[in-house]
Amino acid sequence: MLITLKNKSFATQIMVLVSAILLIPILVMTYDIFFSSAKDEMLLKTKEERLGTMVNTTVRDLNKQLFQATNQGINKDLYIKKFLEQAFKITAKPLADANPGVRLGLYLPDSKDIYVYGFLHEYRPMNPTEEKAREQRIFNEAASGLAAVSATKEPLSRITGSLGDQTFEYLMPVTLNGELIAVAWADERVHPVFAQSRQFSFIARYLTLLGLIFGLGAALYVIHNLASEVQVIKKGLLSMEEDLDKRLPSMPGEIGEVVQAINNLAQSLKEKKRLQDELMRSERLVALGRLVTGVAHELRNPLGIVRATVQVMEGEYKNLEGIKDYTKVICEQIDRGNKVVQELLDFGKPSKPIVSPTDLNWLLESILTFTHPILRQNNIKLIKEFTEPLPKANIDSDRIKQVFVNLILNAIQAMPNGGSLKIKTFAEKDYAKVQFTDTGTGIIDKDLPRIFDPFYTTKEDGAGLGLSISHQIVRMHNGIIRVSDTSPTGTTFDVSLPQSNLQEGSVVIE
Repeated sequence: MLITLKNKSFATQIMVLVSAILLIPILVMTYDIFFSSAKDEMLLKTKEERLGTMVNTTVRDLNKQLFQATNQGINKDLYIKKFLEQAFKITAKPLADANPGVRLGLYLPDSKDIYVYGFLHEYRPMNPTEEKAREQRIFNEAASGLAAVSATKEPLSRITGSLGDQTFEYLMPVTLNGELIAVAWADERVHPVFAQSRQFSFIARYLTLLGLIFGLGAALYVIHNLASEVQVIKKGLLSMEEDLDKRLPSMPGEIGEVVQAINNLAQSLKEKKRLQDELMRSERLVALGRLVTGVAHELRNPLGIVRATVQVMEGEYKNLEGIKDYTKVICEQIDRGNKVVQELLDFGKPSKPIVSPTDLNWLLESILTFTHPILRQNNIKLIKEFTEPLPKANIDSDRIKQVFVNLILNAIQAMPNGGSLKIKTFAEKDYAKVQFTDTGTGIIDKDLPRIFDPFYTTKEDGAGLGLSISHQIVRMHNGIIRVSDTSPTGTTFDVSLPQSNLQEGSVVIE
């Protein structure tokens, strides 16, 4: 059973648990309704039969005597009150004396008179005044029942009185030729323990019912909240499988602590994945660096030989028509090849940077001096948001200048129809940061993980080394370069460089 339940959903497990907890009060309430209540009803039924027998006997004798009196021609209007008083005394007094604790009474609606025999409690002899007061009190207690029987002309049994002093009474109408002439009743005190037990059972029954309703409602509310939170966590984990940048929303209580732990784990996994990517990229770069260094050295010698040959041709065949045009094209291509070879050498075997404390705002201003005309020529608006003062960074100015120029040129190429380029500087934790935001076409998702890989490019005439060399330079400075945001409306590159402090493996000039 437990194994089967374990395989069910969380909401089902909670529902089964709550049902098991509520089973006990439900069984108790069922017992109270079907057994305890039935026992009380049986006791009251026995009392009702006993009192009913006494009242029926009294009414039967009264009716018999009334019938005889009518046959004898007694004037009802003149003698009925006196006749009923005598007849009731003859019938009721022996019954009351024979049944201590039972009280018999007769009420005459026309005259409002009341006659009582027997006592519910211990009694003592009373004077006429006390007797009159007692009759009035008894009438007040039975008034509602007398009125009901007078109106309906039907027998009535009920419990009356307060919790500590309850009585069970049975009332029956006395009629003559279909006309109500009196109401006879008998009542007996209900034992205080029985009355209190009955009252307690009544209260407990409804309190239990309210408790069950409240407990069920609260259980359903808790189950609903737990199931909803579990569903949110489930969906969040599924989304994290596809994108580690996704996070679960904050939640209260212990569930919130679990959610925070999951978010922290996701952040750790993201950082681990980033470090793994960096390690794999570094390993690829090391292997590729060895290869391209060898290739570059092998290419440099043939290119040098070609350039020397062209120079000899220019001297020996200078009078030959058109030779200069050909040699010019050859020299341009040689220069282009030498530039690529130099890039390969810089990439394959970079030298250690010589760093010094530098103001990045100043460095950017010097770069914009010669790049601003290119921006204006391409109809690109420049927006500068430089933080002053900005903490200095220990950098090799020439190397970092190469990174910044490369990012500006990439932004220009991403906006062939013009746009805007925002360059923002600010400090964050231990880094001085530069942010380049363009309004170009953005980087598509499948290209984003590979933009810093060497020789990977989406440009028709690109070598695919610009961003790779920039990444390598920034990493040599113990900094970080990354794409912080990209969309079809633009891209943001972040360059984070450590604030002015000595960098391991670097030569610092003060």
